[in-house]
Amino acid sequence: MTTNWDAEFAAIAGQPATAFYPGSSRRIRPTRSPIRRGAEIRPVPPEAFDDLDDARWDAKPQVKKLGDRYVEFFGIGDLAKALRRDAVTIRKWESKGVIPKATFLISGKTSNGNRRLYTREQIEVMVRIAEDEGLFDGDPRGIRITDTRFTERVIGAFKELKEAA
Repeated sequence: MTTNWDAEFAAIAGQPATAFYPGSSRRIRPTRSPIRRGAEIRPVPPEAFDDLDDARWDAKPQVKKLGDRYVEFFGIGDLAKALRRDAVTIRKWESKGVIPKATFLISGKTSNGNRRLYTREQIEVMVRIAEDEGLFDGDPRGIRITDTRFTERVIGAFKELKEAA
């Protein structure tokens, strides 16, 4: 006589016996939903993410010495997060001349190439211009950046920043 230990344990512990998938020795595990039955599901407001460090584009600057001072630099992913776009979009914009090429480059650690770096001032200028041009209003796919003055304003701002430095 063989003993079904799962059934014996379930009887002792007061839990249902473990079920198996038909024709398999793989157990059917009960699903555990993180949502209680009858619980109200509400969307999380965007303000809830304001305090999270990883949600901010400027959470992890790279501080490097430039001449006689230290400057905060940010990568293309940080610029993308600040402009609410993907890094692929930023690279495409750069290759098409929508935004100026990165002023600062460091050699990459892999064969993938150099890393583009932007200063805090450059990113803040681009974000301010994007807000002025309405790039953050509504669905980003509905606004064509070429229909705005974003490019010429960013190029002008980059020139001013370069002259001020």
